[in-house]
Amino acid sequence: MRAPLLVFGALLGIAGATAAQQPDPRQQIQQLAIAPLRFNPPQPKRITLSNRVVVYLLEDHTLPLVTVQLVSKVGVANLPDSLWGVGWQADGLLRTGGTARLLPDSVDKLIDFYALNITFSTDHEQSFGTMSGLSRYTTQLLDLGFELMKSPRNDSSRVRITAAQQQENWRRRNDTPGQVLGRAWAQVLIGDHPLGRSLVKPEEIAGFTPERFRWVQERLFCPQNLVVGVSGDFQERQIVTALERQFRGWAACKPGLQEVPSLAFAAGPRVVLVEKDVNQTNIRMGHGGGIRVANTPDYFASQVADFLLGGSGFTSRLLSRVRGDSGFAYSAFSSWGAETDRDDQFFAQAQIRAEKTVAGMTLMRSTIGSMASEPVTAEDVKLAQDNEVNSFVFRFANASQIVAQQLSYAVDGLPPNWFDIYLRGIQAVSPAQVRQAAQRHLHPDKLVMVVVGKPSAFDRPLSALGAVTVLPVDSIIR
Repeated sequence: MRAPLLVFGALLGIAGATAAQQPDPRQQIQQLAIAPLRFNPPQPKRITLSNRVVVYLLEDHTLPLVTVQLVSKVGVANLPDSLWGVGWQADGLLRTGGTARLLPDSVDKLIDFYALNITFSTDHEQSFGTMSGLSRYTTQLLDLGFELMKSPRNDSSRVRITAAQQQENWRRRNDTPGQVLGRAWAQVLIGDHPLGRSLVKPEEIAGFTPERFRWVQERLFCPQNLVVGVSGDFQERQIVTALERQFRGWAACKPGLQEVPSLAFAAGPRVVLVEKDVNQTNIRMGHGGGIRVANTPDYFASQVADFLLGGSGFTSRLLSRVRGDSGFAYSAFSSWGAETDRDDQFFAQAQIRAEKTVAGMTLMRSTIGSMASEPVTAEDVKLAQDNEVNSFVFRFANASQIVAQQLSYAVDGLPPNWFDIYLRGIQAVSPAQVRQAAQRHLHPDKLVMVVVGKPSAFDRPLSALGAVTVLPVDSIIR
């Protein structure tokens, strides 16, 4: 048996020597010289129709599909208060309520027959329409989509269905703690402002009529308020001619809308309790964000700071400390918003075990403060920059998304090359700028804190965090 053992040992020696001679694959990868990638998405062509409506065109003949996107520069917050509730449902009825010529069922049959997709939606400050289908049915797509906007029927049977749905939403408004928290937060932070409303009240539902819906639709979806984008399988000359035909004779926007009222955020510190019998306390704490979207180091640093504080999942400070290190919560995140024409809000949010409520809130508050007191590292900033740069390209995965970005830039008043400006701004952020942005704009000693939970289950009285105001759940109207 000695000979086989000697042979086996020799083979092992040879294998070991061979393995030792093999270069380390990790070192090989690290030594690779790769030229920097340049992402250059195609640019839509900007034209202006005879009625001065701006249109962005991007041809893509890969598939026989065409998509038409419309963005209106006004939304529900621009409506009179008496029609605010109507405004949130006007989009659905625009699609399902039929036209002056077609009953709702006839519209549905045409959409099914030609395999079209037509949707409308309203938001606080903008409204949207999307039409898509096979390019050989472009004429039918445009004819039906524009007819829905230009001559809505708002069939009374569909109005009744909409009213019943909203009545059910009102009845179940306090079923889930997350919904209660969102509405309570808006009511505490900005009051009864159009930008903070999310729920239609019964008296508003009682005012649902075809005429009131038409009043809203004619003002949100009308020529002067629209920016249009077309992408996919089309020829420029034909699509421009078709759009000119659709806009010809469409009545101009009617008066009656209003400017969005100025926004004021409640001052902290403040602790508000909404009592609800749940085993996880839902918490949101924050204040005005103090930042606007602009080509400034402060704005870009705030985006990096938000990613590191609560936007990067398990690597974020909030989740790693409130969940990973302490086991207080299942989820924790932050949101630092900004708009081009005004400040938005900053907040951190978590679902914390009821028996760790105050300890968890204390940790959340100190973690927010740590963005100024505990400097982030160059590696942290690089992680945030790489994440943003690498994920940004997925917003330009096809022609429709590229056009949508240009529509967004146009309506928000941003330059067409905002894509490049934004990425360069993010890549230029330094750890010192992140800390400076946090010092200027994040104020852990001035937080407004809204808590939805069961006080008898808390680890300590909520008053340990400051004077407590109780907000009865039924008093949260919007």
